[in-house]
Amino acid sequence: MREKRTFAERTRVFLSDKTLRKYFLVYEGSVTEAIYFEAVDSMRDIIGISPLIKLIPVIRSYSEAGWSNPKKILNRVIENLEESRTNQISYETLLNRIMDYFYEQKIITSSKVQARSVWNTMCRICRETCLKALDSYVDDIEESCSLILKTLQEEYELVHVISDISNIIKEGGFTYAEGFDKICLIIDRDRESFLSSSKNDQYKYVVDKCEEMGFKLYVTNPCFEFWLLLHFDKVFELDRDKLLENPKVTAKRRYVEQELRRICPGYQKTSYKAEELVMDIDRAVDNEKKFCEDVVNLEKSIGSNVGKLIMEMRAQGV
Repeated sequence: MREKRTFAERTRVFLSDKTLRKYFLVYEGSVTEAIYFEAVDSMRDIIGISPLIKLIPVIRSYSEAGWSNPKKILNRVIENLEESRTNQISYETLLNRIMDYFYEQKIITSSKVQARSVWNTMCRICRETCLKALDSYVDDIEESCSLILKTLQEEYELVHVISDISNIIKEGGFTYAEGFDKICLIIDRDRESFLSSSKNDQYKYVVDKCEEMGFKLYVTNPCFEFWLLLHFDKVFELDRDKLLENPKVTAKRRYVEQELRRICPGYQKTSYKAEELVMDIDRAVDNEKKFCEDVVNLEKSIGSNVGKLIMEMRAQGV
């Protein structure tokens, strides 16, 4: 995982003694939450988000695409933070940063076949040439980059690969200041995402690990779309049992999404007018209080505590 450092950047003037606190937003989903918080950031002056806060989405690298298990996501964030702290990265992180560079420079575009082939080739180089597993630490980033890129250029027609890519790789970690900045894990209480058994209680693990690490945990039960529903008073007209159970109502859609599409015409997971919702964010914060907001009890109760994140980001400037 990595910072999306170009996210909603705006030039701001601060007094010399003012320091920006970074809020790193780690989403379980890859699109819906990102759309919403981009709107929050772009409308921060209107809704009262402190100018002393910088929102930084944490986005998935190539090998992490499609992940939805919160425990897995949390553990990868912890792993990447440790890599940034020690300046030691694994081969998997190295390959992911190379893939990130390829995508940003449009060396690889939309071809999933090409991307998979390039990834598999790099894994083969690590395994057969470097004699390293993906979870092994890289001894020499410059040497490893040179070896990998040389082989790739022999096997693929890759252009615009700059010679000092190793320096870009080295600078690709988190700029997180422990004890000052905030890691915010924003997840669903989706029963299909969490395993829950006496020997493997993943919800409790995530709650406890976030507290141990000083991370902020924001949960919506059953899914983030319920937080979006809270922007409408019609949420109180809906069947609470169905909201919590969130059964399938069509082959592709569950109850919460179906009701959101009905109440908010035009809504799609990957495309919706988030700015219109954010204009009613105060209503969502107030409506949230009429449901469960406690992160422990959210395991089994309908509700959300995303509104608490909004209120905290407002209070930082007070």
